[in-house]
Amino acid sequence: MHSLLARQIEQCTDQNGKVDEDQLFALISSAYDDDARARHRLERSITLMSEEMAELNAQIALEARQTLTRYILESRDALITLDADNQIILMNQAAAQAFGVENPRSITGTNIGRFIDPTHLNEGQVSNFDGRHCAGHDVPISATFSVGMVDSMAFRIIALRDETERRAREEALEIAKQTAEHANEAKSSFLAMMSHELRTPLNALLGSAELMARTSLDTTQANYVRMFNEAGRLMMAMVNDVLDYAKIEAGQLEIEKHPTSLKQLALELETLWGPHAASKGLFLKIETARLDWDMVIGDPTRLRQIVFNLVSNAVKFTVSGGVTIRINSVTTGRDCRVGIEVEDTGVGIPLDRQVSIFKAFIQADSTITRRFGGTGLGLAIAKSLAQQMQGDLTLTSAPGKGSTFLFEGRFEATLERESAAHEAAQETEITRPLQVLAVDDNALNRQILAAMLDLWPVNTVWATNGVEALEAMELQAFDVVLMDVQMPIMDGMTATRRVREGNGINRHTPIVALTANARKEDRAMCMASGMTDFVAKPISAEALANALMRATQMSEVSDEANSSEVA
Repeated sequence: MHSLLARQIEQCTDQNGKVDEDQLFALISSAYDDDARARHRLERSITLMSEEMAELNAQIALEARQTLTRYILESRDALITLDADNQIILMNQAAAQAFGVENPRSITGTNIGRFIDPTHLNEGQVSNFDGRHCAGHDVPISATFSVGMVDSMAFRIIALRDETERRAREEALEIAKQTAEHANEAKSSFLAMMSHELRTPLNALLGSAELMARTSLDTTQANYVRMFNEAGRLMMAMVNDVLDYAKIEAGQLEIEKHPTSLKQLALELETLWGPHAASKGLFLKIETARLDWDMVIGDPTRLRQIVFNLVSNAVKFTVSGGVTIRINSVTTGRDCRVGIEVEDTGVGIPLDRQVSIFKAFIQADSTITRRFGGTGLGLAIAKSLAQQMQGDLTLTSAPGKGSTFLFEGRFEATLERESAAHEAAQETEITRPLQVLAVDDNALNRQILAAMLDLWPVNTVWATNGVEALEAMELQAFDVVLMDVQMPIMDGMTATRRVREGNGINRHTPIVALTANARKEDRAMCMASGMTDFVAKPISAEALANALMRATQMSEVSDEANSSEVA
């Protein structure tokens, strides 16, 4: 039984246990009246709390809207909010400025399509497109589109950026890049043109000197020819240095990979520089005892260029004593680390000049250029080449105690031999008569070439341009064609392509490019046109003989193949 009812019954029961029913009913009625009043008070409290919560929620929602509105309006970022129908709710000043809107409030309720095509907007993604300015022109913008909720109301917000300045900077950078590229191309074209124009007269000078040296000369005349030849070679070296440095600056100088003999390099150093050192009363010592491997994969031409430059400088700047060259290697598996040390007893280089000496156009002493000549590019080129060979070129020197240059490079050890083309360079005898077509537009070059060809049993037909060459090749078969590249009316590459595309008797005849355009890309273009060999001017009799022999061998192989096909 409920405790309250028990107490009420106890209050209404007398000593005899009789319950006063009227009194009990009165007590129960009074208790229920009190409970109803309590329920009423509770319901009233709940109602008041609900009203207060509603007011609080309304206040919070209002503050949220005000905070969002204030953030949008005060933000430095360009922001726009839209309703579900793409009508503008808010546009801040940054967005208004981007679209040329003077009063952002005036466009509230305007469809966003007036400024932005809504189809460009993708939720959560950055979109790049052109908006429409109030003045009528396009505005490049990037925009991010997001959807949010405030006070149970969905809203959409666009964060955008005016990309006009960025695009202008990019366009300016692109223009600057194109300008730099055009300038670089113009420089390359200029250098190629200068190389061609310098090599053409040098071809005549050096060719004449070589031919004259083959005649009967007295001691004085032979000495004049020797000086003439040395001066021409020095000028040629300068031209090559300038071209190499231009390639290095443009990042176009590539290191090739061919089997290279370090022992052969040592023999060439002895052969080429031994007599020159002896003529100055200097010793030239070459040490290879610490060479543990001979054949490596590298660029034999560039390796020789580095070492020859170091030895040339050592002999040039040494007055007494001599030059010691140490070639060593440490080989582990296929990894071969090569060190070539060139030590002289020359004048030495002051410590404060030892860093700058590897910079372009710099020499240790300004009087060196006047005394010994040179461009000051040799060491800069050599150091760059060494670094491209995964190594370096360093110097140890002291005034009056000589200098030691150390080349270090990393190569791949191999068992392959040097290319057959290099070995064949030792063979310069032409044993059978050859039918040769020689094509060159320069009369002086033709005279030098004719004098060189007269050294061997060669019957020569001459042409001065590509058209004349094609006409000559229609009339008779040749063993080899010596083709200049840059000629009027029709150049050598065009003539070569015409020959290869036709079905004439000289379709498979070897065609050797004789050109003053000596860059690697020039060689590649010549080969792509159908030429079979490449000899850069100035042309030596040895280089010409080697080219004729290679062409003869190629022609014989081609004849055998054709005979087999016919059989």
